[in-house]
Amino acid sequence: MQAHREAARRYGATWQKPKRRTTTVVRRDGREPLGLGNVIGMMMTERGMAAPAAGGSGLADFDTILTAVVPELAGRVQAVAFDAETGRLAVVPDLPAAGTQLRWSAPKLVAAANERVRGANVPALRVLAPAPVKASPTTAAAESAP
Repeated sequence: MQAHREAARRYGATWQKPKRRTTTVVRRDGREPLGLGNVIGMMMTERGMAAPAAGGSGLADFDTILTAVVPELAGRVQAVAFDAETGRLAVVPDLPAAGTQLRWSAPKLVAAANERVRGANVPALRVLAPAPVKASPTTAAAESAP
């Protein structure tokens, strides 16, 4: 074995340790790996299976709060869940651009939600993956009016 190494060195071959891969690849297109609990929770929230226990009036008033704070997002974002333990309000935009604008406007929305809905302490807004927004009664009435 030693003779082969010496011969390889004479002919210019060098041996290097293979480099370990130290970086992780994170896909930014919504396909990041998630835990099973997170996936099931998001699936239930997106399909409306989780009934909001507390903060129901915050969910009901979200459309009016959104219209007052960010009128250009009215009808493009829907509140889907309110977690009473953490105080997070989960919302779903219809397009990625609306989600980005919603993240930028999150501090104003949180302040307006805490001001308008007494008893609902909302410290954060959770923006879920974009999905088609179901028409709420106020949005459907506004679209049907001439």
